[in-house]
Amino acid sequence: MTIPARQAPRPKSPHLPPTSAHEAPWLTLAVLSLGLLVFVFITWVYLDDPEFGADEDLKLRRPVDQSATIQTPEKLRRFLESLVPFEDTTLYGKPPWLWDTPTLSRVVQSNGAALDNLRDLLEDADWHPAHSAWHAVDPCGDPRWHTALRLKQAEAAYLSRRMQEEEAFTAAIDLAEIGWRLEPLWAWPSCYQRSLEAQHCAAQTLADLLRQTKLSEATLRQFQRQFSVCQPSVELLEGAMNAFYVHEKKLIFGSKSGELADTMPGGAQLQRPGRLFFKSNETIQLFANAFRQLREDAIAPLAHTSEIRLKNAPTARGTFHPNTEGQLYFTRRMKIYTPLPAFLGLARARGNLIVTLFAIRRCIAEQRTLPATLEQLRTFNYLLDVPVDPYTGAPLQYDHARGLLWSVGNDLKSMGGLPTEPPLNDATEPSVQIGIAVAGVAK
Repeated sequence: MTIPARQAPRPKSPHLPPTSAHEAPWLTLAVLSLGLLVFVFITWVYLDDPEFGADEDLKLRRPVDQSATIQTPEKLRRFLESLVPFEDTTLYGKPPWLWDTPTLSRVVQSNGAALDNLRDLLEDADWHPAHSAWHAVDPCGDPRWHTALRLKQAEAAYLSRRMQEEEAFTAAIDLAEIGWRLEPLWAWPSCYQRSLEAQHCAAQTLADLLRQTKLSEATLRQFQRQFSVCQPSVELLEGAMNAFYVHEKKLIFGSKSGELADTMPGGAQLQRPGRLFFKSNETIQLFANAFRQLREDAIAPLAHTSEIRLKNAPTARGTFHPNTEGQLYFTRRMKIYTPLPAFLGLARARGNLIVTLFAIRRCIAEQRTLPATLEQLRTFNYLLDVPVDPYTGAPLQYDHARGLLWSVGNDLKSMGGLPTEPPLNDATEPSVQIGIAVAGVAK
């Protein structure tokens, strides 16, 4: 019979000392306490939203209009509602001066009531741009503005086709005045965008009218003065940045923003994402820092060449962050504002080109010759000062032999002038044709 061998006892591990019944609860309690501390810390990170710094430097500097009631917002609404859309939608993408005459006539006549309403609107002596009534509804976010601006261009083209040249210029100046009226309406950022859009349409229309004008020097001088008054300014954009910050603050905080109750944007407040991922104070601090930079950059020449890149902007896209939704909201909203200085730079370049073109056509009308240089326009009193190219600070480019006037554009490179149809449509080389070259001028 075989006797099984005795198995040696298994040695105890030196690393695992026996645990007494009294030590087990303390170990469990320590683990739970550590877990609770981690949970509290994470909760604090996600819920803590400390107060942001002072923003007194971003307050509006103009007083609120104390007028009881104003009629201008209602007149503007009535004008937009009276517009008759174009039956042929392809007309929106084609300059009206290239339309056939029957089409021009049909569009203008079908919108007779709208044009009358616009005249009534522009004849209003005071638009009260700082009045709280402008905050009730966004007057410039209406998609019918595209029809409105194209309609005024069509009216100018139609009147020009009917040989009513002074009336055509008046219609084009109306476009510039629309831009001038909308520029100080800071209640909504869309108004500033519409302002520059109207200025663009005015410049293009005047460029077409001026290259073929037969108006006298005195009449052109009057229209030149009216157009010059309507030009957008860097100072207004600089002030608007404060207003846009206050607008964003009201969207986030509503009545808790400390602003007047009747200036809440449409009486609405931002419907924020989940509170856990949207920190109001931290988000508004992002806006404060961004608008301070935009306000400073608005006066810098290089800010007019391209969209401004914000310093220290959050890069939370695709990453996990306690204020992820706030950062995404900030990034989305700031896309409205960062291109504005560049848009203004292009608007100023176009405006200076048109003012100079007015002076050249006045010289042709009175002197029967083209000026050899732009400096001669000042010598002959057609300009008080020769407008500069806002991209360079130097005089605009002028070639009287080719009959061209142009800006170096936002690429800061001159290509010798590149006329487009419609005029001034190339941001890298906005150009206008004078309509006559030196060889073609009667001696």
